[in-house]
This record gives sequence, C-alpha cells and structure tokens, in this order.
Amino acid sequence: MSDPPTVEARANALGKRLLALLQALLGARHYQRGIDELAAHPSLACLTGHDLDAALAALQRRGFAFQAPGAPAAAAAAAAEVEDPTRRPWSVPSELGDALLRQRRSQERGVFSQLTLRGHLDRMYSDPARASRTSPQRLRELYKVYSRESASVARIERLPDGLRELVGKAVLEFGGILPRGLFEQMETDMPHWNGRRWQMTLEQSLVGTVAPLDLSRYGILHTDESLIVFNEIALAWLRRVAVPSDPDRPHDETAMGIDHISNLSRFLSYLHENDVHFTQRGDIFKTTEKRILQQLIPNPGRELSRDAILAWLGDFARHAGLIDRTGERTLALSARGREWGQKSLLEKLKALLDHALEDRTLGGEHYHHARLRQILLRLLKRVEVGTWYDLMYLPFLARNNYLASLDELHVEQAFSERNQSAHAEPMEDAQRLAWNLVRWMRQRLFLLGIIDLGYDKSGRPVALRLTRTGARLLDAPIDAPLSEPGIGSLVVTPDFEVVLFPSGDDDELVHDLDRFCVRDRQETVLRFRISELSVRRALTSGMYLARLLQTLESHSRTPLPQNVRFSIVEWAHRAGLMTLDSAWLLRTENPELLKRFQQDPGARAYIKEVLDERRIALKARSTPRRMQALLRDLGYLVELA
Repeated sequence: MSDPPTVEARANALGKRLLALLQALLGARHYQRGIDELAAHPSLACLTGHDLDAALAALQRRGFAFQAPGAPAAAAAAAAEVEDPTRRPWSVPSELGDALLRQRRSQERGVFSQLTLRGHLDRMYSDPARASRTSPQRLRELYKVYSRESASVARIERLPDGLRELVGKAVLEFGGILPRGLFEQMETDMPHWNGRRWQMTLEQSLVGTVAPLDLSRYGILHTDESLIVFNEIALAWLRRVAVPSDPDRPHDETAMGIDHISNLSRFLSYLHENDVHFTQRGDIFKTTEKRILQQLIPNPGRELSRDAILAWLGDFARHAGLIDRTGERTLALSARGREWGQKSLLEKLKALLDHALEDRTLGGEHYHHARLRQILLRLLKRVEVGTWYDLMYLPFLARNNYLASLDELHVEQAFSERNQSAHAEPMEDAQRLAWNLVRWMRQRLFLLGIIDLGYDKSGRPVALRLTRTGARLLDAPIDAPLSEPGIGSLVVTPDFEVVLFPSGDDDELVHDLDRFCVRDRQETVLRFRISELSVRRALTSGMYLARLLQTLESHSRTPLPQNVRFSIVEWAHRAGLMTLDSAWLLRTENPELLKRFQQDPGARAYIKEVLDERRIALKARSTPRRMQALLRDLGYLVELA
C-alpha cells in the first residue's frame, strides 16, 4: 500500500477478466458490490455465474478482494431468514482501493487535465504519435499562444450561436463549471443538453469540454456531467466582460474605512473603565451590551448588524488574549490588551485578518475555505487599487485555481478517511464554494476596510474594489499619493472641533484621530471633537502627548489654536501624565500626584530619592521601558522622555 506503482503493476498483471472485475469493484461506493450487482455489471455480462465465482475466488487469493461480513444475527432472526454466505457482498480493501485510484488519477493528471487548457494540451499531446512530432518547447509555445486573452476571447466569439451564449453564461454565473443538473433548471435558448456535440465543438475550439466531473473524493458535492470552460479561457472572458469597472460605477458605494479598528478600541476602553460582568455561559449581559453599542460608531454598513459586529469584536478579543476573566466574573484588559493601542494600524489589521482567515462561523467546510481564502488574498493583491470589479470575479478565480490544484494539494488524502464513513457526505458543491467565499468577503474583508462594496438599485452587492489600506496590508502596488504634498487635510477650530476633508487615503489619520477625539458627524467631511475624556482615553491606551499634538499640527491647514494646545496639555497633566527620562528622573506637573506616588506601596520600592515636589529619582533597575511598563501596570500614565 505504501508503494502505489507496485500495486498498480500487480493489478495490471491480473489478466483481462480479473482486471475487469477489479474495476467494477473500484467503481462502487466503499469499493463494495453484491454478487447480483456484479452479475448485472455491463463489463461482466459475458461471465456465467460459475465464471464470476471463480474470478472472485482468484481475486481473493491474490489479496485484491474479500467477502464482507454478513448481516448481524439479530437482524437476520428478525427477518426470519437464514443468511446465505454466498450472497455476501464483495469488497476491495479500502487502503488498496485508495492506493490504486490515486496512482491511476496521478497518471491521468487528475482534475487539472479536465479544468485547465494546459492540462488538456498535455493530455492531447501525450499520445505517442503526436508526442513524436511535438517537442516540449513547442508545446509550451502553443500554450502561450492559445492562452492569450485576445485569442481566448476570439475563440469563444467564434462558437456557434446558442453554444456561445451558453458558454458566456456559464462563465459569468457559474465561473466556467456548469453541471447538467443546474443547466436543466436554467432558462436558456438551448432545447436540451447535448453533451457529446458540445464536447466535440468546445475541444476542437480549445475552449473547454463536457465530461463527468466527480469531486466527491475531495469532499466537494459534485458528481454530475458538466460543461467546463478551461480556467485560462474563463479568466480571459471574465477580464474582458466583467472587469475593469463593470458595472462602470455602482448605484451606491459603501466604505467601512477603519471603523472596525476604532470600534475595537472603544470596546476595550469601555472594559477598562467599567466593570463588565458576564453570565455563566460567558456572555455579556444584554443591558451591558446595549451600553457598549452606544459607544460604537453608528455606521455598521449593510452586511452585519451592530450586535453581530460586537459579537465578533468580543470573539477576537478573547482569541487574541486582549481580555481576561476575573474571579469576580468580570472582564478585564490583559497585558496584551493594554498594549493594543500602541500598535500601528497595519499591525492591528494584520491581527484581525489572521483571525478572519480562521473564522469557522460563516458556514462551509473549513478545510476548503482556509485554502480558498489564502488564494483569494493572493489574487486580491493583483487587482488595481480603487477600480470596481464584479463581485464574483475574484471568488470564481480563487475557486477555479483551488479546484485545479486539488491533486497537487493532496486534498483527496485528507478526505479519504471521511469518505469511507457511511455518514459523511460532502457539504458544498462547487458553486456554493464561491458563494461562501463571497460571504466571507462581505462580512469580514469589508468589515476590516480591506475592500469597499458597491450596490445596485435594488440594494444587492454587485461590485468590490481594493482600498489603499487593504493594498498596503497585502503588500500590493499603490499609485502616487492622492493628496498634494504640503497641503493639510485638517481644520482645527478654537471650540475644539476637528474637520477632516477626505483625500481618499486618510485611514492612518482617521485611526489617530479616533484615538483622542470623538466623532460628531460623518458626511462629505468628517467632524471630530476633542474632549478631556477622549484625551484621557488616548493617554491610557498608550498614545503619547507629543504624538497627539504632532497629529494635529502636521495635518492642519492652519496653525493649531493656542487655547486648544494649552487645554490638551492641561488635560493630560490633570489625567496624571508623568515622564521618565534616561537618567531615571520621573517628572510631573501635578504635585498631588507625586505625593500619592510616594505613598503607593507598589511604587515605593522603586523610589531612590525625592528631589522636589515635581521630580523623583528612581532606582535604576532593568531598563526605562521596563520601568514604564511596571508603573503603567500600577495605574500611572508614564511616558518615556
């Protein structure tokens, strides 16, 4: 079993009659057939009952088959029948059957040869007569010619009327794989399924084929005869027809930006400032949930409710270790949670994306979707930033890429044990793989601001585009900056209002503003308001006062009003801001705070000398950064000078 080529060689040496019998058994579910089924099999119709029994005995002697156990005695007694041992079904050992089928499929090039133009050409020119006239280099040149976008589209356009429209519909609505069962439910000009004729036309045109496509052994519910448009041809047609900018511009556009990141920060701030109790099941009480929802940005988009967004925020915070459960059945920030605010926008997005990739709550077989999502992200980084693409474009390409790689990824081996179970059936068909991938894009990538969504007049999502923040996260190429250098996008007024004039690439700035401001309104311009509470929250989350002021000054079109600067500094000192320099001097402008620090049992061990009412010399232990972390754990807002 560990040497499939040897097993295949032994099977081929069985002889014509025994090999036909073995083939009949291998074609059955669990490699098992009854004696009557074998006698009725077309390839064994020439055998008499005596010949069939002799052939089965010969297979058994050679170790290729065995007679399965009969029905349980209790069941036989209940039926008042005496079991006939000669009527027991015959089976091929499952390990032996798996090894034989894997070896034969690898020789036939498996799904790759059915779904791709490259595989079809390889199979076509593997015939010895053709191979002698065509070198491998010539075959590669033929593939380059036939897979070009213009040549592929031209071959589709030259197809006969009716079939041309059917192929176009198969690509746009089904990604290039149209099962016969779905065809019979479609409204089409074709009177009936004519697989043999279509196969001849499509293969001669090097557009596709019509063939039985069995993906059940890979854990995919697809066993029907199917019209298949080769992956390369389907890609060319999708690129020509579906993108770019088709629809030219959606009727309605929706962008989440970095709202989800800001909501997570607000959620963590609420946990830090309040005692949040949870039930015996570990859920937050409903009344508390309502209060938390009031703190979130009131723009959840169309894909998820605010309750669902809060649930996903809580799930991520638990899995990322940002929150802990206390003995008093409350939720508290962990050390990681206190450090979360100091991470950059891309670091936060990366952590959330990693969590989304492993999400198991959206349905579908996780084994498939964990790989499909990775393929989708690789394709997403290749699209043009800011250009609208048909919503199904990337999911179809990702699914087709995955299906063509099933053998290379050894998916069959992963599902072989599950396929042997009588109760395990494939969960999704090929079409639903793409639909569930779309659902993940709408409810996760859109939520993270990696893509924007476009809707038609009826409110259905029809298009997507990659955002500039999403491109940075995926390391995709980005064009030149949208805003002119040297021109700020903020206006700060003396009444503490901050107005942001969007430039199309403001996510980093909005991320910083959300840390120390409160959003007022979100219209054509974004309006924020600075308050003492919002400044305190920013400092508590790890944002430095200097960074806060620099954000306002470096992006403002006008000088920062003096009363705003003075108030922010005053609020910071009132919140208890302290600075620690490399000489281990701890400074503060609040004498009362320094007195409390001297009396704190936790902080007293680090005091070396009290210099005056605003300065204390600390003992030089470890590093200033480590000391900062220790003092922050004690509840002091310490910055490094």
